[in-house]
This record gives sequence, structure tokens and C-alpha cells, in this order.
Amino acid sequence: MPPHDDPRSATASSPWTAAGVRRPGAEVRLYCLPFLGGPAAFFLPLVPELPGWVEPYPVELPGHGRRLREPAVRDVSELARRLAEEVDRDAAGRPFAFFGHCGGGLLAFEATRHLRRRGLGRPVLLGVSATPPPHGWHLLTAELRTRPLHRLVPLFRELAGQRALHASSANAVLKREVSVYLRYRYREEAPLDCPISVFGGREDSIALQEAACTWSELSEGRVRHRVYPGRHFYIDDRWPEVAQSLARDLRGALGPARPA
Repeated sequence: MPPHDDPRSATASSPWTAAGVRRPGAEVRLYCLPFLGGPAAFFLPLVPELPGWVEPYPVELPGHGRRLREPAVRDVSELARRLAEEVDRDAAGRPFAFFGHCGGGLLAFEATRHLRRRGLGRPVLLGVSATPPPHGWHLLTAELRTRPLHRLVPLFRELAGQRALHASSANAVLKREVSVYLRYRYREEAPLDCPISVFGGREDSIALQEAACTWSELSEGRVRHRVYPGRHFYIDDRWPEVAQSLARDLRGALGPARPA
């Protein structure tokens, strides 16, 4: 871990950000959103790969990880509203960014739109990983409703292999993910004005690469696409590369580093 990391002094007053890693003097706080059903611990491999000027804050969602006793929120819009309000309080005017994997990317997108509607501070960068474009989500939900169960076996196996989950809970997580997806309804709004970084696995059967390019329609800022070998959880083998690309895009969004 970089020498300035201090998880003990993280903002522990909020259960959302209790897993954050304090880096005094960091230029930007990065809120990392796991797949809906996953814990904040999913992002532990990312933390040591990020440079010291990025403060990583893995987010613990209600009903998961350390907040398992709390009722989970199944409605994406409601969860995005709560997250946006929490981030606005927590960031307190400091530059921040989002990075979400799978449903976490969808949540980050909707939280960004909620912040905009309220006229609150917005992220300098929206990073999404293995996340289908929200305005095409209806195509995914239609496929999930009709897809034979055996077509989901590869995703189930990937979930069962997640170190942050007990293998016995993978089936429950998959059901939660699918139920959230089926309830989501995209609402037409103006494109965002922040840049978007899109990451994905070439063999992902959920977030198809041929659809990923349409993320460009959702922002007037620059949209970068990066594709890696692998399936839905390609990121397990690519943390250093993803961290390097995220840092590069964050630096571009923030502007040149200030002199020490």
C-alpha cells in the first residue's frame, strides 16, 4: 500500500464510505461502486494500484458487505438518489469521480444525473466497467426475460469465483442483480457534460462490446473506450491496467498537476 494510505482514519461516520482510504492531500476522491449485490471489498485490489493523488473510496451499499443487516434497495433511481445525496455531503465541494462495475456503473450514471437535476456538484469523470449503456438497457432486460437459464451459467461461475463473496451466496447475488436490471427504466434526459471512461471484457455476454460504443451518445464530454480479454469479470486480471487508465483519464479531467 502507498505510504500515505490510512484506512483507519477514513470517514467512518457514514456506512456508505467507511471502507474509504484516507490520503491527505489527494486531488480527487474516487467513489467505487461494486456490482449490485457485491461488497465494497470487491475494489480492494484497485486501492494499491492507484497513485497517491487519488483517494479511493469503495462504497458499501445497503444490504451488502458490512451493511448486510440493512434492507437492500432494489430500485436503481431511489438508490441513486440516496447515493448522490451521500456523496454531496461527503465530498463537501472537493473534486470527485465515480467508477462502477456492472450495475455499479448504472448506479453511478443515475447518481450523476440526480446531482445535475439538483444543481449539486458533479463528478469530474464517470468511469463504467462491464456496464451496458443505460439507454439500451431495455434490450438487455428483454434478453434476460427470455434467456434460458443455462445461458447464465458462465456468469454464475464468475460470481462464484469472486473472492469478496462466499461461493454459496453467488446464486443469491445473481438473482439480486437480475431483479434490479429487470426493474430499471431509462428516462430520456440531456447528455451529461462530464467525460466518460468505458471499460469492458471482449467476451462479456452481458455488456456486449458492439453496444458499448453508444455510451458516446450519453455525454457531450470525451468518451474513451478500453477493451480487455475476458468476460464479465475481466477486471479481476486487469486491476493494474484499469487503475493506470483511470488515473490517466482523471489527470486529463483535472488538468495539470499543481506544483508541490
